[in-house]
Amino acid sequence: MQVLVDTSIWVDYFRSGTNSSGLNILIDENLIVTNNIILTELVPSLRVKRQNKIIRLLNEIKMLPLLIVI
Repeated sequence: MQVLVDTSIWVDYFRSGTNSSGLNILIDENLIVTNNIILTELVPSLRVKRQNKIIRLLNEIKMLPLLIVI
């Protein structure tokens, strides 16, 4: 099983974790995946805040390829 974690869940996780407490289990079990869209939404604000370690960790998450069908 793989779980694609949406940007809004990551934002909550980094801020307070109030609505994303289950994410720790998924991280510990190495079940999360990400994609370029989610990283594109998260990384710029993390760079402004100089959260380089978090950026590196996010980039280590398995990437789910995007398939866009028109």
